[in-house]
Amino acid sequence: MNPADLLFLAFALSVDAFVVAFSFGLIIKKNRFRNGMEISLATGGGQFLMPVLGFLLTGSVHRYIAAWDHWLGFAVFTFLGVNVLREGWNHRNEEEDMPHVTSLTLPTLLAVGIATSIDALVAGVSIYLSSAQCDASPTLHAVLFPAAAIGFTTFLCTAAGFFLTRRLHRFPTFHLEAGAGLILIGLGVKMLCDHLC
Repeated sequence: MNPADLLFLAFALSVDAFVVAFSFGLIIKKNRFRNGMEISLATGGGQFLMPVLGFLLTGSVHRYIAAWDHWLGFAVFTFLGVNVLREGWNHRNEEEDMPHVTSLTLPTLLAVGIATSIDALVAGVSIYLSSAQCDASPTLHAVLFPAAAIGFTTFLCTAAGFFLTRRLHRFPTFHLEAGAGLILIGLGVKMLCDHLC
């Protein structure tokens, strides 16, 4: 995966974490620095671990799907993109009724970290398939840098979402989610074109 594709992927995957952190940033008034760092670490950590897990799981079955892996990669990215677009559209006019929260508990952080990184698990599948086009059996090293880039980008975006709520609270999050969905679909089309063209 080239650096530009990786950057687009990292930003697209971090949108969910940004939106969740933005929501918590609106309601948490005390200990903001600590809470902001905790939610950023939870989402960044999840976004690092999930692609690695997806990569490892795909490696165990790749020999069975090698003939049509480019179609699978296209389907995975398109599914992710359409799903992000659909969720953004469904929630475009909703005002989230968040409970009063003063700090983030460990169970909440774990839930947020997992919930916002499920898409990254599927992205790990695509990273494996992209690597397999260059190397018949990619090793774990092929996913570590992309996973670290995705995790770090998510950490930064989550922190931005949490700490910039007072400046960004009027910006509609649907535009962010729509952009992320289109980027993911574009990556899927590019993956297919790279293989067929």
